[in-house]
Amino acid sequence: MATLEEGFEFTGSLGRYSAYRMKGSDKIVIRKKGGPSKKKIKTSPRFERLRENMEEFKGVGKASRAVIWSVAPVKHLASPRLSGDLSSVFKKIQDLDPQSGRGERNIYLSQHRFMLAGFQLNKKHPFQAVVTGPLGCTFHRETKSAVVQLPGLVKGINLLLPWKHPVYRFSISLAVISDLILEKGNYNDYGHEWDRTDLYTEWQVANEPFQPQTYELKLKDPGAIKDTQSLVLSIGIEMGTISAYGDIGFVKGAGAACILAVG
Repeated sequence: MATLEEGFEFTGSLGRYSAYRMKGSDKIVIRKKGGPSKKKIKTSPRFERLRENMEEFKGVGKASRAVIWSVAPVKHLASPRLSGDLSSVFKKIQDLDPQSGRGERNIYLSQHRFMLAGFQLNKKHPFQAVVTGPLGCTFHRETKSAVVQLPGLVKGINLLLPWKHPVYRFSISLAVISDLILEKGNYNDYGHEWDRTDLYTEWQVANEPFQPQTYELKLKDPGAIKDTQSLVLSIGIEMGTISAYGDIGFVKGAGAACILAVG
């Protein structure tokens, strides 16, 4: 590996070499192009482990997309690395499949829900560092519903807003997603069984106390929930600004969110 010095800088390809900026550094790194061919990766015994990892990562990617879909109402509050962070969680869940061989392991979220509960969508501003008051959550799987209790909040005490915008509101989402099972060489996410609902609280004045509130979310699909399905409850706080006409608009980049519970 080589680095470019000041006075001769470029990024991209140049013949058999490629140049790019290394993450976390202002240096430009040069690497020589090369590596095994696609045919060799697909057929050579040397790359069997790589092929196994590539197959399993297809399931990890699908599981991550399922969760991203489930938290869509608060996704705008997430950090850019959301997909990669979720993939790290699901790879660990996949590794816990006790029966399947490498390259064929399933993703049993229903058996490891605690590994996703409390997941921070925004690493720069963790939700629990903004709303420090205790939140309550109760799942009712038989009715595909959840009850969320928001505590009384006072700015500077248990509501620590790093933003100076005048109003805020909470957004809450409840969704159901399924385990991912390898069937006939493909990971089935049972997307046709997914369901989601959401709600938004009224805008709150940041400098005024927030009174305790209880909210219930219920999915529309009346069908019974399966043991292989999981309820995902996410919550976010988003900041708003008031226009000269009295309209309130969401402030991009100002807010936090997390997966509050999985049940």
